[in-house]
Parts: sequence; C-alpha cells; structure tokens
Amino acid sequence: YKSLKGRRYLIVMDDVWNAEAWNDVRRCFPNDNNGSRVMVTSRILKVARFISPLNAPHVMRFLTVDESWKLLQEKLCGLDSRLCCDDEM
Repeated sequence: YKSLKGRRYLIVMDDVWNAEAWNDVRRCFPNDNNGSRVMVTSRILKVARFISPLNAPHVMRFLTVDESWKLLQEKLCGLDSRLCCDDEM
C-alpha cells in the first residue's frame, strides 16, 4: 500500500478463484483517483460479479484443443523457427 500510495499503477490478477482472495488483497491497492486500475480474471462468474458488482463481466469461451495447439505453435515459432513442431501432438 505504501509503495503504491500516490502513484499510478496497473495490477493484473489472473484466475482468482474466490471472493476471499480478492478481499485479502484489495486493501493493498490505494484509490487515489489518479487513473490506477486493477484488472481481475476469473473462471467463476460469481467471483467476477462479487469483485465488480456494477460492471457486467466479459465472458470468454475456452479455446478448443486445436486452437490451443495452434496458439502454442505460433508462439514457439515466433521465438525461434527451429522450435516449430509438426502437427502431431
């Protein structure tokens, strides 16, 4: 809290599973009305609604196995073309 107080920040919390976890950390983020933001993702709609009851959650679908594999291949090939895999899993 002290190191963030008066400063502008962006915090991303990925895959929060319960409201208690949010309650444990939210006190650490001062609200100085300076444009700071905390972005939270959760697979659990109830948790998302608890964290931000005034905003509708953005619901996304899971990737298919094929989409996940393609994304992994694209990321690996982007780093080094020698790491590219064939289409077999």
